[in-house]
Amino acid sequence: MTFIGFSEETKIVLGVLTLIIVALVQAARRWPHIRWLRHFLPAELSPERRRQFQRRGNRQAGIELILTGLVLPMGYVAMTMMMFNDFDPLWTAVVAVASLACLALGITAIVKNWT
Repeated sequence: MTFIGFSEETKIVLGVLTLIIVALVQAARRWPHIRWLRHFLPAELSPERRRQFQRRGNRQAGIELILTGLVLPMGYVAMTMMMFNDFDPLWTAVVAVASLACLALGITAIVKNWT
C-alpha cells in the first residue's frame, strides 16, 4: 500500500535521508569547530529579528486562544445535544469559565504584542 503515491522503497530512502540530516545537525552542534559541519547549523538571527518572530508567535497564539474560547461552548452544546443529555449546570459553568479565560488570555496576548 502506498502513502501519498510513494512506494515502500521511496519511503525507506526518504526516512534514511532524514535520519542522516538529523545526525549531521546534531554533529554540527556537538563539534562546531569542524568546518564542513558548520553548513548544517541553523542560521543565527539578529536580536531584532528574534523579537519580531517572538511577537508574531505570541499574536498567533492569542488568535488561537480566542478561537478556542469561541469554539469551546459551541462544542459543548453540540456534544450535549448529540448525546441527548441535559445541560449540567456545573459543566456549563466550567465551560463558560474556560471559554472566558481563553478569550481573556488571547486578547491579552494580542494587545501585549501589538507593537
